[in-house]
Amino acid sequence: MREVFFLHDIKYLLIPIISGILIALPFSYPALFFLSWIGLIPFLIFIEKRKENRDTAFIPVFLCGTLLGSTIIVLSSGWLYYPLIDYSGLPWILGVLLLILLFLFLGSFYGLWALLYTYTKRSSGISPFLLAISWTAIEYLRFRLLSAYPFAFLAYTQCAFYYLLQLAEYGGIYLTGFIVLLINAYLARIFTEKKLRFAVPVVLIFVIIITTGLIKDREFRDAEYEKFRVGIVQTKIDPVDKWKVDNIEGITDLLVAGSKDLAADSNLIIWPETALTFDLVRNEFYRERFLKKVADIDTYMLVSCHAVMDDSLEQYNSSFLLSPSAVFEGRYNKMKLVAFGEYIPLSGLVEKLTGTSWSSQLAGDEATIFRIDDTSWRVAICSEILYPGLVQMGIDEADFLVNQSNEAWYRRGNLQQQMWAAAVFRAV
Repeated sequence: MREVFFLHDIKYLLIPIISGILIALPFSYPALFFLSWIGLIPFLIFIEKRKENRDTAFIPVFLCGTLLGSTIIVLSSGWLYYPLIDYSGLPWILGVLLLILLFLFLGSFYGLWALLYTYTKRSSGISPFLLAISWTAIEYLRFRLLSAYPFAFLAYTQCAFYYLLQLAEYGGIYLTGFIVLLINAYLARIFTEKKLRFAVPVVLIFVIIITTGLIKDREFRDAEYEKFRVGIVQTKIDPVDKWKVDNIEGITDLLVAGSKDLAADSNLIIWPETALTFDLVRNEFYRERFLKKVADIDTYMLVSCHAVMDDSLEQYNSSFLLSPSAVFEGRYNKMKLVAFGEYIPLSGLVEKLTGTSWSSQLAGDEATIFRIDDTSWRVAICSEILYPGLVQMGIDEADFLVNQSNEAWYRRGNLQQQMWAAAVFRAV
């Protein structure tokens, strides 16, 4: 009967859900980052109670861990509903079913973590380092096996905690998440063993966090930087209306007008991802009209569109540096494309199944470093900001990082917040 106890005891359903909610809330509300320090405590106490009762059944541990993980995944990725339903053509009920299966599959990684932690721990009581190592290992494994889903990392709950954020310089999101897990574990030991001595490691952890953060902050403030002023143009255009041919001129005029307002006070003006909805290379008609409109903007501009290379007919998602004299001085082509958004895996099979012919973009193969005099920067387009290894390519030559993005396809949800959290970590 122990194998199925979770089906008739509501607390075994509520505890993983409560922990999942506490951990995931900062994905949407970054100011609540401290909830992730305590979010895992209810689940850890639950695990310890099972061990004390000599309940060694595998299935309940796996399923409760999966429920914990699925709660985190749902709260961090519910926004997937909108592009799936809006642009796939699937009936909403089928789309919801597919998402449920996806969320359960992703949640099962946390079920594996629960098993790994529970059955490799030999001694009684919560093991902070084993907890932190096992969870971090599962996050790393998930990222390596499912790189198309680079979300819901525990570290991203901490993007508003300035001091802890600085430690990402030494170990990225994995070190940051590791520290959050240690805090959870030692606080949980205070509850389970009722001994205040376990507060000592927590105090030491925060001393290290605050001290490191203050040192890094002082280093930054004491460094001498040449002032480089950046202007950012942001639009609010429906993603469907944006790509209508009749709107090319109007959208271009909107972007140019915003740039003129910023030109006098900016060394560089940055436009969003695919701001221009025509091919700057192939479409000579609109290119010449565009260049005439920006001719009196006396500053550099980082503009973007889908564009071909040379004589090819296939497009790249590209960013162009345009000089004050209206000369293109550099180009970066997005290297990490979004599956089913920018390219179609197994396109031949998909075409047979759907009866629809799909076009794919091409991926770039070089990390471009843009320069204006002695100032340089690296561009990551849209979802590329979610991939640390990709962003690090050539980054030693850059003074700052630009993420050109457009997430209007995803409507409501916390995708935009997680993208921002990722950008903050990449900057560190």
